[in-house]
Amino acid sequence: MECRSRKPARRRVRHDIIIGILMAAQDGKLKTHIMKEVNLSFKQMEYYLNHLSSKNFIKKEGNFYRTTEKGLDVIKACKICLKLAE
Repeated sequence: MECRSRKPARRRVRHDIIIGILMAAQDGKLKTHIMKEVNLSFKQMEYYLNHLSSKNFIKKEGNFYRTTEKGLDVIKACKICLKLAE
């Protein structure tokens, strides 16, 4: 019988991942740097970048990804919601 002392890790919800990507890309970063900072696989990163780009929350500038004004507004709105939930 195997003894487990740790609880299973909580899965991140979609909005936590999206906010993580938007916050990581505020000053412009390479895809791989965002991927490591937010702890995503390549496949997940591609999915979220495509989704965020289609909504104009993030844009590609050369090899860098940068959060747009619309994306910054999303970050601000989420911070307000989190404060209200406390």
